[in-house]
Amino acid sequence: MARVEAVIVCILIILMDAVAGILGIEAEKAQNHGRHLRVLFIECKEPVHQAYRLGIAAAVLLALSHVIANLLGGCTCICSRDNLHRSSANRLMAVITLVISW
Repeated sequence: MARVEAVIVCILIILMDAVAGILGIEAEKAQNHGRHLRVLFIECKEPVHQAYRLGIAAAVLLALSHVIANLLGGCTCICSRDNLHRSSANRLMAVITLVISW
C-alpha cells in the first residue's frame, strides 16, 4: 500500500510543478501586456497586478511542492541516524542532494 501512496504523492508533486509553470507563463504574458514607460533614455514596464498575483501563486505552489517532496522523501533518509550510517551509497547520495537542494 505504501507504493501506491508514494505514486500518488509523486503525481501530486508533478501536477503542482506543472500548474506552477503554467502560472509562471501566464504571469509573463500578463506582464508583457503592460504599458511601456519611457523617460528620456530610461525605459521600463509598468507593473501589472495580475502578473504579480500569478507569479506569487506560482512561487507558493513551487515552494509547497518542494517542502512536500523533501519532507516525505527526506524524512525516510534522515529521521533515523542509525539507518543513515548503515545505508547504501544511493541513500547517502540522496541525503547529500537533499541537503544541497536546501
